[in-house]
Amino acid sequence: MTDGIRRLAAFSGAAMLTALTPPAAASDVTAPGAAPGWQFGAMLYGWLPSVSGDLNYALPRDTGGGSVSVDADKILDALNFTFMASFEARKGDWSVFTDVIYLDLGDDASKSATLSSGVTRTLLDADLELTGWVWTFAGGYTIWRNERSYLDLLAGARLLSLDTELKLSGAGPFARQRKVSDSVDLWDGIVGATGRLAVGDRWFLPYYGDIGAGGSDTTWQVAAGVGYAFDWGEIMLLYRHLEYDQGDDELLKDVSFSGGMLGVNFRF
Repeated sequence: MTDGIRRLAAFSGAAMLTALTPPAAASDVTAPGAAPGWQFGAMLYGWLPSVSGDLNYALPRDTGGGSVSVDADKILDALNFTFMASFEARKGDWSVFTDVIYLDLGDDASKSATLSSGVTRTLLDADLELTGWVWTFAGGYTIWRNERSYLDLLAGARLLSLDTELKLSGAGPFARQRKVSDSVDLWDGIVGATGRLAVGDRWFLPYYGDIGAGGSDTTWQVAAGVGYAFDWGEIMLLYRHLEYDQGDDELLKDVSFSGGMLGVNFRF
């Protein structure tokens, strides 16, 4: 991944789970719901995920048919473009939030062999492109809080809209370039919890977790890290893991997105 992308992500905004953070007093940080009236958060955040798991494709008939399973973590190691944002509104113990992620990843891998003549020949070249949206929306309710810490339960839904394209070329049955593609639109209901644990007047440990099912067999997500609160908002550094599984015969088999996040949460 290029240094430019890493620097861009480093100055991007904050994670979804830190959206559930209340306005702070000039010299203190309080738990959500402490201030009267509506409270809002608007965020951009940078997430640098790696991809692992298998993508299953049905091969064209002119290649002999059948299917091929692609180990995504051996190919997808380049982030081409990303956009991420979230918004939260809170009044008292109740809250709603939405989180949007757009990812564009792609790269290629080759399998080669050295012949007796000493010539190295590429047997198969695979070029994989993956683009998609992850949209989460949910409502939450605070079941516990003190002056600086809180715990919310949440329920909602998540949409994964994913397009993949695999180009194969090389020797043998793939002498000509072959292209296979597939897409999924998965709606899943989710339940979970989110909050933060204060470790001082300004430092805190944010956390988030959910699990769901519906369009996929299972989907789950966790995130945790460390944050520091300012009068205008917070800066957070977290690790986030999002996983999907459709089953053995579908496109996504234990496909996961994992990586660090760095961002800023602006509160008003």
